[in-house]
Amino acid sequence: MTRLNIAFVTPLNPIPNGLSDYSELLLPALAEHADITVYSECGTPANPHIADRFEVRPVRQLLRHHAQHDLRLYQIGNSADHAAAFEMLRCLPGVVVLHEPFLHTGYRYMTTLRPYQRELRYELGALNPAEQARWSAETDRVALQAAPLIRRLIDSSLGVIVHSEAARRMVMQTSSPHVRAVPIEVIPHLMALPDMIEPRTARVDFGWPADALVIGVPGTIDPTKEPHLTLRAFATLIERRPDARLIFMGDWPLDYGLSDLVRELNLSGPVEFMGRVEPLARLERAMAACDIIINLRRPTIGETSGTALRALALGRALVVRDVGWFSEIPAECSLKISATAEVDELAQVLHRLAERPELRQQLGAAARAHIQSTCAAAQVAQQYGLFLQSIYAGV
Repeated sequence: MTRLNIAFVTPLNPIPNGLSDYSELLLPALAEHADITVYSECGTPANPHIADRFEVRPVRQLLRHHAQHDLRLYQIGNSADHAAAFEMLRCLPGVVVLHEPFLHTGYRYMTTLRPYQRELRYELGALNPAEQARWSAETDRVALQAAPLIRRLIDSSLGVIVHSEAARRMVMQTSSPHVRAVPIEVIPHLMALPDMIEPRTARVDFGWPADALVIGVPGTIDPTKEPHLTLRAFATLIERRPDARLIFMGDWPLDYGLSDLVRELNLSGPVEFMGRVEPLARLERAMAACDIIINLRRPTIGETSGTALRALALGRALVVRDVGWFSEIPAECSLKISATAEVDELAQVLHRLAERPELRQQLGAAARAHIQSTCAAAQVAQQYGLFLQSIYAGV
């Protein structure tokens, strides 16, 4: 089998992007299967293990050096951090790892709106000025899914990697005539299995009571994560469990009426907003200090939640909504509320977990076993290697 030479296009730290962390975990494992040159807009990588092991070039230099590589591998997410990769894909096709089959945010927040408007035309055809303005102003994710802005990416791909069957179905629904011909591979999102952290020990770092019932909500706070629903369900729980605490662990770019709701529900004492928790090791410690992690999403855009995977890897009892990729989490690893569930159903699940510590332990143990068997870097890298070999053989 030919050892491939791969151009690996990705964000890296210090670019604060989830795919920076993802790629830094994948690269050493994938280097066992291929020779890799990294193309990134990160400058000097913040991670010394990456900086010392890999040659890292600006993305624009791929135009000069592309003939040195057998294949190009693009890590693509829904962020303007991928602007250089979006543009490079237009002239140098490759294998695309599509972390979300929805790219409106990535294109809309580039330095100008021209790329966004260009991709709208590519996906939808000619638009009159009123239609162009309507799409450019639209913020509803359900409406935007009618044109997820992935058609050019599919048309420019030799192969596509996604992380779930839900994402594969969304890719297959795109308007690209190429989608039936391009190979699409489902490879699980990778996640390292951290050492177990004793919750009571971790709580000392954050000043949380050792014997309290601590519920964590990690990740950026926005309406799609359903913080209002979580607060109302928690207000029901605390009537029976006055020792309970609800901790939001993420950026809070806008208030979304949450401060008023906390006051209305009389939750100022037991609810805490930590803001962004850095570095990653501290976030993991905060999550490990929790008895329950809530990671809701409505609507979903085919994304795989790194936060949910981290909760599973930490052995926490995880509550998710039964939609998209979250539906694919094994039943023994999490508790799911229905796709249309409201406050009462979430409150019932929280009550159940609150009163059954043995259930929390069972879920956590099964979750860690699932991550170890499915998401380990070596296993994921091997699947990458096999897929890249199959693409190269067919080029």
